[in-house]
Amino acid sequence: MALPDNFNETEHLMDLFKREYNKQIQKYFKNQPDDDVSTPKASLKHACRVKDSDSILRALLRAFLFEITVGYAQSVQAPIYGTPVQELQRVTKFKPQIKLYFKEPYSYEKHNDGTEQVRGEISFRIMNKDSDTISRADAEQYARAIKNEFGNPIYTWRKGKFKCTYLDLDNGYDLRILCISKQEGQRVIKSILKILNTTYNDDNFQFIENTKEYPTKPGTHRVYGRTVRKFRQRPTADLKFTHAQLLISGRIKAVNLVSVNRRLRNAIQYIGVE
Repeated sequence: MALPDNFNETEHLMDLFKREYNKQIQKYFKNQPDDDVSTPKASLKHACRVKDSDSILRALLRAFLFEITVGYAQSVQAPIYGTPVQELQRVTKFKPQIKLYFKEPYSYEKHNDGTEQVRGEISFRIMNKDSDTISRADAEQYARAIKNEFGNPIYTWRKGKFKCTYLDLDNGYDLRILCISKQEGQRVIKSILKILNTTYNDDNFQFIENTKEYPTKPGTHRVYGRTVRKFRQRPTADLKFTHAQLLISGRIKAVNLVSVNRRLRNAIQYIGVE
């Protein structure tokens, strides 16, 4: 259906932004009345809510106030358990490591209710290199191999409840892949091995049967006085390759090898951009 003759892109954008954004405001300030500035929280709610008369600039200022100053963006960012790189490298020496990252594409129908997008990560070591011998030329070679295997077209990992393992420590592989089938696990593992041109050996592969059912909506439970969703165990989803990095002991920042749609800056290879 064609757009109407009098369609206004700016008004359409502002209407949708106001409707969806103000839902978040109402939820976040649910105990505060509208159009009230008599208390600090009520005043914040009034300042954050987008009004019909707002210009684009004022709407953006309200959004900045809510997301950054009030701190909503921080409140919805999931915490990550980890160790500062400096502390880890101070006590640990390791072979260079390649990490591949995957993420389920956003679907309004599936994720609009708060269901999280499934993520995945696969890593392995480069056993014939160390911090002294690995070079930029090596990184460029890895990046080209990853782009060729995972970027044309964008690679899909069909993640599921079954576990496939591939143990070849001499070549740096201790892979544990969740997948929808044995065949899918073998396909993903063989793709990983192509990056370093390693020959697949079926003796290193194991498929672990799993008859347990994992509900797509596991329900809720009480945590710290609030009802929250239970985590989904081994969700089934199609994950798309997003980026790859090279970690080197002694180098604080990872080397960005490949990035899809400029997810990372300063990547050696880009996919999906001119």
